[in-house]
Amino acid sequence: MAYSPVTKPCKLPRSIQSEHRSFQAAWEEEYLFVEWPKEKATCLLCKEKVNVLTRYNLERHYKTRHASYTENFTLHSQLHSAKVASLKQTLLSQQTLFLCQMKESEAVTEASFKICYLLAKHKQPFTEAELVKKCFLSAAEILFENYSNKSSILKEIGALQLSDSTCARRIEATGENVQKQVIKAVRESPFFSIAMDESTDIGDVAQLLVWVRYLDQSLHPKEELLCLLPLQGHTRGEDILDSICNYFETHHIPLDSLVSITTDGLLLW
Repeated sequence: MAYSPVTKPCKLPRSIQSEHRSFQAAWEEEYLFVEWPKEKATCLLCKEKVNVLTRYNLERHYKTRHASYTENFTLHSQLHSAKVASLKQTLLSQQTLFLCQMKESEAVTEASFKICYLLAKHKQPFTEAELVKKCFLSAAEILFENYSNKSSILKEIGALQLSDSTCARRIEATGENVQKQVIKAVRESPFFSIAMDESTDIGDVAQLLVWVRYLDQSLHPKEELLCLLPLQGHTRGEDILDSICNYFETHHIPLDSLVSITTDGLLLW
C-alpha cells in the first residue's frame, strides 16, 4: 500500500506591514525617539532614523549611542521630561524650516514656469526672461520701499531661474505636459476627428501638422494641436498614413473612435 507524502503548508514571508508595528508613545521618554516621518522613528539626540519600529531596535540604538545620557537625566524625572520637550520643539522647528524652504523653492519654480509660458505665448525670445527679472527687481525696490519684508521679497525675486537655457527647458516641459493632457482627453473622448496638412521646414524636412477635434468630459467640442510629425523620405499618402497609425499606436489612441479625416486632397489609401 503506497502512502503519499504529507506536505506542510508553506508559510508566507513575514512583512513589516503584516505585523502592524506601530510607534509607542512611551518610547519618547524611554529612548528619546519620535515617530517621524510616518512609520519611522527619529532619534531626538542625533536625528538618526530607525526604519523598523520595534522596542529592541530603539533600545539598542539608545544604549549604544547615548548611554551617557541617563547619567545626567534620570528617566521620568522632571528634568528629563523638560529635556525631551525641548528636543521635540527643536526638531519641530527644523522640520518647519525645511518645509518652508521647500514651499519657497516650489513657489520660485512655479513663478519661473509662468513667466516662461507668457514669453512663449507672446512669441518672445527666451533671452528676454532675464530682462523681466531685472524689471521685477527695479519695480520691487520702489513698490516695497516701506515694507518690513522688502529684503525677503527681493531675495525671492532674485532666486528666479530665468536664463535662456532654463526657459527652453521650462517650455519643453510645459509642451510635454500639454501634449499628455490632450492625448489623455482624446483617449477618453467617445469619438474624434483629425485634420492634417504637410509642409517643409527650413531644414528641408517635411513636417506633418495634425489637429484634433474631440469632446471633453462635459461633451463640449474642443480643438487642439495633436502633434507635429517629421516625415523622413517620401511624403506619399501611405507614408503619412503609416506615421499617423504609428503615433496613435504609440500613445494608445483608439482608432475605432476616429470618425473623420480631413486633408488637402491627399489620398491616404
